[in-house]
Amino acid sequence: MKLTCPSCGAVHSAEAWGNDAQARQCLKTVAEMPREVSARALAYLALFRPQSGRGLSWSKALRLLSSLQDLVARPYVQWDRKPARPNSARAWGQAMEQIIGHPPRRLPLKNHNYLRAIAWEFADQMDRDTERRKIEAERTGRLMADRPERHISEVLSSEQIAAQVAEFKARLRKRKEKQDEISENNLG
Repeated sequence: MKLTCPSCGAVHSAEAWGNDAQARQCLKTVAEMPREVSARALAYLALFRPQSGRGLSWSKALRLLSSLQDLVARPYVQWDRKPARPNSARAWGQAMEQIIGHPPRRLPLKNHNYLRAIAWEFADQMDRDTERRKIEAERTGRLMADRPERHISEVLSSEQIAAQVAEFKARLRKRKEKQDEISENNLG
């Protein structure tokens, strides 16, 4: 079976790609990413291909994929001193789709900063939508309906409350007596 690298256009057999340790690691890294990102990862890497017509080296591809994997795995997306937003693979996938469909004028890309900026915008929009739905649910009363009701399993009588207070006061008295005893022993 012949495989073509979408980044550099090189054609080799599947066995040839499997013999290169960095190529194997790149494919493993892509496979470990969430589906929304892995489906676009190789096309995204093509944006890093040098203008000279040379192919993207496997070592650079591995470095880029590893840093992308790290960005996608973080709990929050943050960009340019803007507030952090909850991270999601969906935001990264949409950002990659947008960049692939409408690449920036200046290629090749040098790092993931352009992608981070777009991913933050998608994450920000998702966060606003989530907050808007939550506020709407609170207004309509659906939020309370979605929560399980909490029942007080036992209501304490005034006698039970008085007994608990007395027990607490007795523990405090014992603690105070112990502290006084330790103080006397230390002084004597």
